[in-house]
Amino acid sequence: MSMIKYSTISVPKMLHEEIRRTVVEDPRVGYSSVAEFSKEAIRIRLDELNAQMKSGEKSQRSIQDLVERIDELLANRQ
Repeated sequence: MSMIKYSTISVPKMLHEEIRRTVVEDPRVGYSSVAEFSKEAIRIRLDELNAQMKSGEKSQRSIQDLVERIDELLANRQ
């Protein structure tokens, strides 16, 4: 079994304190640490960005397909 390796990131102290007050000190929220909340927040944002990029790639492919189809139609008219 391999150990998970970690790195650290820096956040402004005020943001860290706000996360701690808002998320960790209120048991209704369900996080036991700033790190736990931060990891989930980063994962969620990465998922959002990946979905946006995939959507953009699909849109770009659709546009390219449309341009190619128009080119074919124009070529066939001549």
